[in-house]
Amino acid sequence: MHDQIESILMIRRGAIGDIIFTLPAYYLLRANFPNSKISFLVKENYAQVLKGFPGLDEVWVTQNKSKNVLKLWEAGSDILDKVKNSNFQLAIDFSGNSGNAVLLWLSGIKHRWGSIKSSNTLRERLYTNTVVRLSSLDSPVSDLPDLHRIDQNLLLLKKGGLTRFPVKNEYIIPQENQEKANMLFSNWGLSLQKPVVFIQPFTGDGITGKAWPLERYVTLAEYWRNQGLQVVFGGGPEDREKLSAVAERFPVAAGQTDFVTSVGLTVLSSIVIGGDTGLMHAALAAGKRTVMLVGPTDHRRIGPYRHPEWAIRPQQGKLVADINVEQVIEATKTALDEVSAR
Repeated sequence: MHDQIESILMIRRGAIGDIIFTLPAYYLLRANFPNSKISFLVKENYAQVLKGFPGLDEVWVTQNKSKNVLKLWEAGSDILDKVKNSNFQLAIDFSGNSGNAVLLWLSGIKHRWGSIKSSNTLRERLYTNTVVRLSSLDSPVSDLPDLHRIDQNLLLLKKGGLTRFPVKNEYIIPQENQEKANMLFSNWGLSLQKPVVFIQPFTGDGITGKAWPLERYVTLAEYWRNQGLQVVFGGGPEDREKLSAVAERFPVAAGQTDFVTSVGLTVLSSIVIGGDTGLMHAALAAGKRTVMLVGPTDHRRIGPYRHPEWAIRPQQGKLVADINVEQVIEATKTALDEVSAR
């Protein structure tokens, strides 16, 4: 099979965390097919996330969701034509939705691998190799009760017969983005000689109960500033207004930087604190010690990869909002001690 694979298509259209969770699979594909061209299909507003996938040959973008059915149909037809004409021998769909399954089946790609939600479905028959994945909220009733989403993605490749290599989960910041992050730190008057706590205060996928109240993050920030530490708040462009009051007291990256540069800011920081959101997973993949508030999603499948002990979880039946500030302060102390001991 290896000699016949010259061009590969990866598909994970969004969101940020789910794209980051395909990073080790990308490295495994590259290790198995070092001379093959690898392309990645993603939604337009998430394309920049792939800048941290070193050596990726091509990024294909699709339009974000539209209410215009005609535009959606035209976009789908364009993608199908492009896939058909690109002579892929292998396609891996890490979301396994119906649209992607039909797209790959119609394209005629010989090897079509998909991560699907349930077996014995038409969708399963449209792929040539599948794994049944668990969502972050599922009860552990399958063969993969505790498997992290990253490892579920890797299992799909291993079931396809690829050679196993040590798992590599390294998000690489391009030099231009790291230089922008360095400049922001300088403009904010921050010193790399003192510890910096980076706080990512919002989660963005709409799952009820994932968010920790902003006012508690502010209380946490004030505590650590009073201990002599430096504090930076992250956030996306849409979060700038919500952080306007915070920006009067702390440096705020929201609205001043793009996603990849924000990851560069975490690289300059000592630890990164926040909920289950894409930037947190990217920061961990960039080598940072994280403190992640995880719930009601399962920390074993969606939390800090290979570091479940870095997750702070609410009690059974409770929400992240039920976690108190003292718990996060203690977890932060532990993280700072670990970092200083390195």
